[in-house]
Amino acid sequence: MPALAPPPKRLKPDLIHAGDFVYCRSKRYRDSLQLPQEVGVVLEIKRASHKVLYASDRRAWVPREALVRMDPPAGANEFLRTLNYLLRRVDAHECEVATVDGINQLSARIDRIDHTTVDELRNYLAGRFISITVVPEGMAFMQVEIVFR
Repeated sequence: MPALAPPPKRLKPDLIHAGDFVYCRSKRYRDSLQLPQEVGVVLEIKRASHKVLYASDRRAWVPREALVRMDPPAGANEFLRTLNYLLRRVDAHECEVATVDGINQLSARIDRIDHTTVDELRNYLAGRFISITVVPEGMAFMQVEIVFR
C-alpha cells in the first residue's frame, strides 16, 4: 500500500474575519493592554490591528500578529457566541455593538443579504429577536442593524 502524501504546508496563516473567535497569544500585549487571558470576538479589522470584544465587555485594538484564530470554545460566553454567529452569517466587514437595559444593537457593514439569511437570523435569535433593518451605506456597502435581547 503506498504511503499517503503529507498535507500541503500553508503559506499564509488563517485569515481572521469579523466575528471570529481569537486569542491574544502575546503575554506582553495582554499585560500592556490589560487583556483577560481568554478568547474574544473580532469586531473590526484595520490594516495592522483588530478590535476585539471580550466577555467582560473589555474592547481593545490588538496587533494582528499577536492574534490567533480559534474555534468557538465549548464554554464561551453566550453573548460572544451570538455575535460570532450573527457576524459570520452576514459576512460582516466590521461592526459596532451597544447594549442598553438588556437590549443589544449590532450594526454591521455588509456586501449583501438575502431573505434566506434574514429568516435564519430570526430563527436563530427566536424569542430574543426584536428587529432587523438593512439600509444602503455609500456606493458599495449596506448596513444591517440587528436588535435583540
